[in-house]
Amino acid sequence: MAVPELITSQAELDSLCRQWRAAGRFAFDTEFIRDDTYDAALCLVQVADGQEVSLIDPTSGLDLAEFWELVCDPAILTIVHAGKEDFDLCLRIAGKPPRNVFDVQIAAGFVGLPYPMSLVRLVDHVLGKRLKKEQTLTDWLRRPLTNEQLTYAVDDVRHLPALHAKLSHRLGQQVRTEWAREEFARFEDPQHYRPPPQERAYRIKGATRLDPLGLAVLEGLIEWRDNWAREKNRPTRALIRDDVLCEIARRRPTQTSDLAVLRGFPQSRNPRILADVLRVIESARAIPPSELPAAVPLRDESPMEKATLDLVSAAMRGICFEEGVSQELVGSASRLRELLDSAREPGTAEQRPALLSGWRHDFIGRHLLALLDGRAQLHFSGWPGNPRIEIVAPGERAG
Repeated sequence: MAVPELITSQAELDSLCRQWRAAGRFAFDTEFIRDDTYDAALCLVQVADGQEVSLIDPTSGLDLAEFWELVCDPAILTIVHAGKEDFDLCLRIAGKPPRNVFDVQIAAGFVGLPYPMSLVRLVDHVLGKRLKKEQTLTDWLRRPLTNEQLTYAVDDVRHLPALHAKLSHRLGQQVRTEWAREEFARFEDPQHYRPPPQERAYRIKGATRLDPLGLAVLEGLIEWRDNWAREKNRPTRALIRDDVLCEIARRRPTQTSDLAVLRGFPQSRNPRILADVLRVIESARAIPPSELPAAVPLRDESPMEKATLDLVSAAMRGICFEEGVSQELVGSASRLRELLDSAREPGTAEQRPALLSGWRHDFIGRHLLALLDGRAQLHFSGWPGNPRIEIVAPGERAG
């Protein structure tokens, strides 16, 4: 395929958008840089319609509003590979999330391929073609782009329509199309890209050791840091690292001199920043105790609980292997722990663990629950030639 020229004409872009809208589907990818900024700098947009590849130059002053409208149109199928960061750009620029997505990386995980799988490996496995990936650290803002950069950009998108055709066919054959659509639908939720401060606080290392007031301080600091970084268009790390946020939430200092001595705090000499941090702490102190976030209970698993986790983990790995669904797509050890906690103390519908919701419930969650409450048994056979792990009902014959 000849390397196309960059599109810098608004009339040409508008014409292509009308063409893609009429076709009802297209694949796209982006190249961006986020080294020293809060918002990613969009450098290039690559679009494939199954016939040709178009390279759009956002640095030339083009208005891409119509293109992002296509991405957000539920009547048009948008094909991507690992599209979360591309769709994060869509949410920021267009103000709304995508609709009607098909992510070939996710689809592959439902039809016997590993997840997550790089585009190079996916194209090789599904289409039998080899790609070169040698421009991952290139400067995409510099103009003119080299022929090598343009070739790389084309390769990032030109095989996506063919991958969609192959993988959607295999999903249909294995009756997993609806499972994949459910997973794709997560891209339509804005919180998929920007979780609320409370959820992000729990993910920070050390947060599990904080009391409720400390968690409230941490949530407030996360929100304040995001607002600062967005206003200055700087990375959040340029203001304050996660571990320092957690230490402030633990100590809850009352004067600027206590903050100024913290290591890993580049802005510790900035009076405005110090005052802002103290205001966040005071605001958290004013929250009524009943409204503070719940502290994370410390886990002290007994030997039997650890053995149970190992058992259900082995069952899930075995069934995923047998059925050709990537375990990484189904869930991690933390999701298994959620399931065990739910089996011990069932919560509300809103607290239902991920493994007991949607396609994960149908595929594995209900079987693991039956195993835990004695309605089913774990059956292992075939070692060493053809080992199998199955969950079967009492009296039911395995195999």
